Amino acid sequence: MIIYNTTYHVEASLAEAFIVWLRTDYIPAALRREELSEPQLCRVMSESEDSGISLSLQFHVTDTGHLNRWYEECGFVLAEEMKRRFADRVVGFTTLLEVIDL
Repeated sequence: MIIYNTTYHVEASLAEAFIVWLRTDYIPAALRREELSEPQLCRVMSESEDSGISLSLQFHVTDTGHLNRWYEECGFVLAEEMKRRFADRVVGFTTLLEVIDL
């Protein structure tokens, strides 16, 4: 199992609108194809939020093949929509985490 994590830095003035967009548009669209599951939206705790806030959006995915298919058929369109709506006022980077059972 892999956790597909994207950390976003959002200008403070757009934070609420961005969170609403993630909840109402991005996450439901991302889940329609069924490669991704178990979304979790978190606020990154930081001492200084003068320039904005950071959020982490995580999904579970079986493997990188499923993730690549999702991105090609859905994720790319969502990333373009985010860029169109929020331009450079929201920036993000993605990491993949492998779940290790202890």
